Amino acid sequence: MRYHHFGSGRYVLRLDPGEEVVGSLAAFAQDRGVTAGWVSAIGSLDHAVLGFLDPKENVYFKRTFDERMEIGSLNGNVGMAGDKPFVHVHAVLSPRELLAYAGHLHEAKVGVVVEAIVTAMHGRLVRAVDLASGFARLVLPGENGGAPPEERTPPEK
Repeated sequence: MRYHHFGSGRYVLRLDPGEEVVGSLAAFAQDRGVTAGWVSAIGSLDHAVLGFLDPKENVYFKRTFDERMEIGSLNGNVGMAGDKPFVHVHAVLSPRELLAYAGHLHEAKVGVVVEAIVTAMHGRLVRAVDLASGFARLVLPGENGGAPPEERTPPEK
């Protein structure tokens, strides 16, 4: 991965063939100290795992794609899970037939190239487990949060 800082927390990244997308974005955030930010990208993938969160079972239904896919859109955020950056991204991907598949991007390997923009924000976004759903979500500044899930108390009803 290569990147250029354009100032004011604005970065352009290029990921090359074979690089893991989500892991590379998290490593970039760790290296540059990004604790809150926004990610947007385009490009192509040779492997991807998309997920759909099943609201009844509270698990991700995952589908793996091991073929060349164009990224129609990849968007998400960077927050912190403990002391490590957590990259939460969703993608719309298209195979040769120009169909669209969308969901939470669990993993992906670059095909030809992935070009991303990361906009770092001042402050820190924390990701913590929501007691009602059992899934991690952003805890916004000023909200009760940031503590490990076992130390959080349920909200009053």
